[in-house]
Amino acid sequence: MQQLILFLSRYRNNLLLLALLLLAVVRHSFKNPVSEHWINTVGTGLAATFTDATNGWKIYWSLEEVNDELARENAVLKAAMWSNSAPEFAASSEYDYVPAKVIDHSYKKVNNYIIINAGKRLGVQPGMGVISAQGWVGIVSESTRNYAYILPFTHSKGGIGARIEGKGLGQLSWSGSVETALLNDIEREFEPKPGDSIYSYTRAEIAPPVLTGIVHSASQSEEDLSWNAKVNLTTDFMNLDWVYVCQFKGKEELDTLKLNME
Repeated sequence: MQQLILFLSRYRNNLLLLALLLLAVVRHSFKNPVSEHWINTVGTGLAATFTDATNGWKIYWSLEEVNDELARENAVLKAAMWSNSAPEFAASSEYDYVPAKVIDHSYKKVNNYIIINAGKRLGVQPGMGVISAQGWVGIVSESTRNYAYILPFTHSKGGIGARIEGKGLGQLSWSGSVETALLNDIEREFEPKPGDSIYSYTRAEIAPPVLTGIVHSASQSEEDLSWNAKVNLTTDFMNLDWVYVCQFKGKEELDTLKLNME
């Protein structure tokens, strides 16, 4: 308060002059249409600028909600996509897709991990497959009420079965590079060609076949003439943001069938 009093005391003359000038401009504007128009124009411009700036901040702070809504819409679209236009060897079973945001992950370790903000509350259970808009990601290893731990493909134990579209099966394993994988044990009659699409091949209750990589090069084993291929991964594991957990709608029916067969 003392500083404020000293400031007003020191600059009282300057402040009085500014106040008188402002009063004069306002009084003059009431008598001069040109001045009034100019003041109104400036005032309107300043008001519009302020409103635009505040709206920009409102939009910025609401981006997270917008992303959530877009993720839910993508999940619905993805379910329709896989049920209507799956690869020729895909099962016809339907899935629900739970959108989840990646809140923590690694990609430089031998055993990498992914943590998402969706858990048992949304039906996420261990054993469910996880995909992204780009392709295969991994499998749910553990889940709590609100979170889940994903064993990604970029893990020493993250290998999966895979199939070249229209060709044979093989085993896809992580090469240690965040961008590549190795496809092994392709039967000799199914030679991989550069550009061939590689799809995941897991049990139906895990996930449908999804694009996983593109063949970069291939070589033939001298021992049994099987083929091995270097594959460029389609999922960008360095920049994961949103993923989708695959919920197989027929899981309960399958589990019941398995119990009856035991």
